[in-house]
Amino acid sequence: MSLRFAATLSVTCAALSACGFPDDPPPPRIFALESPAFADNAVIPAEYTCDGEGKSPALKIRDVPQGTQSLALVVDDLDAPSGHYVHWVMWDLRPDLTEIPSGSAPAGAMEGTTSAKSIGYVPLCPLLGSEPHRYVFSLYAINDGISLSFEATRAMLEQQMKGKVIAIAKLTGVYERAEEIEN
Repeated sequence: MSLRFAATLSVTCAALSACGFPDDPPPPRIFALESPAFADNAVIPAEYTCDGEGKSPALKIRDVPQGTQSLALVVDDLDAPSGHYVHWVMWDLRPDLTEIPSGSAPAGAMEGTTSAKSIGYVPLCPLLGSEPHRYVFSLYAINDGISLSFEATRAMLEQQMKGKVIAIAKLTGVYERAEEIEN
């Protein structure tokens, strides 16, 4: 390489770096569902189960994607003896919602029928002595409204959401009931 070419290359590189090329764009924001009660893939505290108060854990929502018209939440036990067991099904959550408080559904939300044939949150309650169960909290960002009556099931909600889901945020917790010790 000639000395003159190296000097030109050096000046060009210095000039380019001074041009102020923009930094790489920031990474995309990730739609997320979190809980102050437990971390993803960690143990769910007993107070949110049939061994405690049986209330739903608080959930935090962040970075809802643009174009979201509403949110829906489904809580499943993936390890139930019958396959999936639905502990909570809820829709018509506002897209600007950032928190679902512990023990209650947000104002305006519609709650559907669970596997227990009840409406609202069903406490997590694996059989005594069974292996740990995985509970998945799935939050759906939907680009349209859902028109279902309050007694709708998860299957009905899934049917209404077909072709409308923009993104899904998931939070998984684990719970195992210990054998009772007799004295």
